[in-house]
Amino acid sequence: MTVWREPVSTELQGVLACLREFLDSLEQPVTIVDQQGVFVYYNRYSAAIDGVDAAQVLGQPLACPSLTADTSTLMRCLTQGQRFIHCHQRYETPLGQVIDYLHTALPLYGASGQIIGAIEVGRDLSHYRSLTNQVLDLSARLLEAGSQRQQGDAIITADPQMQQQLGHLDACAGADVPVLIYGETGTGKELFARRVHQRSKRAERAWITLNCAAIPDTLLESTLFGTTRGAFTGAETRKGLFALADGGSLFLDELNSMPIELQGKLLRVLQDGRFSPLGSGREQQVNVRIIAAMNTPPWEEIRAGRLREDLFYRLNVGFIRVPPLRERRSDITVLAAHFIRMHAADIRPDIQGISEQALQALQQHPWPGNVRMLENVIQRSLLLAPSGQPWLEKLHFLDESDVVRTSVSPVATSEIAQAADHSSQASSTPSLAAPAAPLGAPSPASLPVQLAALERELIQQAMVTSAGHIGAAAELLGIPRTTLQSKLRKLGL
Repeated sequence: MTVWREPVSTELQGVLACLREFLDSLEQPVTIVDQQGVFVYYNRYSAAIDGVDAAQVLGQPLACPSLTADTSTLMRCLTQGQRFIHCHQRYETPLGQVIDYLHTALPLYGASGQIIGAIEVGRDLSHYRSLTNQVLDLSARLLEAGSQRQQGDAIITADPQMQQQLGHLDACAGADVPVLIYGETGTGKELFARRVHQRSKRAERAWITLNCAAIPDTLLESTLFGTTRGAFTGAETRKGLFALADGGSLFLDELNSMPIELQGKLLRVLQDGRFSPLGSGREQQVNVRIIAAMNTPPWEEIRAGRLREDLFYRLNVGFIRVPPLRERRSDITVLAAHFIRMHAADIRPDIQGISEQALQALQQHPWPGNVRMLENVIQRSLLLAPSGQPWLEKLHFLDESDVVRTSVSPVATSEIAQAADHSSQASSTPSLAAPAAPLGAPSPASLPVQLAALERELIQQAMVTSAGHIGAAAELLGIPRTTLQSKLRKLGL
């Protein structure tokens, strides 16, 4: 339960009266102190993190065992008028627990321009650090035990452009140079990266992967470079991924998601193989091959300020572009047959192949989700195929382009359209079929309005299914991660 105390300042009373209902609705820690540093608002999320009774905190001065007037952002808001946006802080609770905290703290001003208090809205990152440490510990044990599973490096293709890129890739693998792989989501960049490692002199050494977008910026540095005991409250000496990958290869996916200041430290490792663990003044020397990947054009990321130009030129000694599936139509038939062989044994052993009409439908599809989307379509179609048929004849798509086609063409006009199951009447995905309007109901909304509503519903379902993970939701929807991020901002989700 949220509790608050009537502040001395009438202006701050007015602020609390206006904001209290809104602040109570936030499912994250929020605190407000008056100009004397006394708590006047402290919600249950703050109390849960600090392990205290909210009612006992109100009316008490701001105090924390591990923070001082110089390190407490709330106090600096009050005394110096400073603003802190998405600031990372570690502090120790009254119960001795160390909290990784990401917060925004702002001074509150009265009508005369004087500071009348300060507000802080935060997020507990401790569980992220715990998960990161577990991953690092597990990686270390796997490497020590030599039990990392080696996978094949075969990449199936019949496309001349892909074969040319694979030739370049193999040349880079033997030369032991840094490699930067660019390709849209779902094109198979990690397969390319793994092939580099397994065809290099490092094939018997460590192979470690990290998605830079999957770890909060504030924890990424310690994940890569490790920590030293005493670097911050509760810190223990722990190896980072660079130390674990020494002698082997480190694959950094979605490199453009790495904070720009951290890219400078990565550049230093690329140049001389040296780095310092967080909190340590001593440098370590490692011999690690960096393989990086991006799903957006590097030159666009450089112009947008999300990728250091010097880092790009250091990495692109071995630059590989993975063509999207729409640019290599000859691979669609080969890959479809491969995925049927791969999955039919477990899903539908009686399916022996795919019909010519279904193949034509695959060839006509735009494939915004690339090879990963094609595999998903084959798996879904195998699951939903009628029993007793030896050929996969009906395909079950689920992507934005099919929603448009279903809405615009409710009646199939060709055998390909029937095979592709683009008709809403024949669709096996009930959520994509619009319910019939009851008699006497007003005429349906325009097509753009219906499509917008359906798009919003599909995105919401994907975000719920993926537990809020944008990358996983993008895979479910068969669209690039950056496209989904843009849509989420546009829809206000």
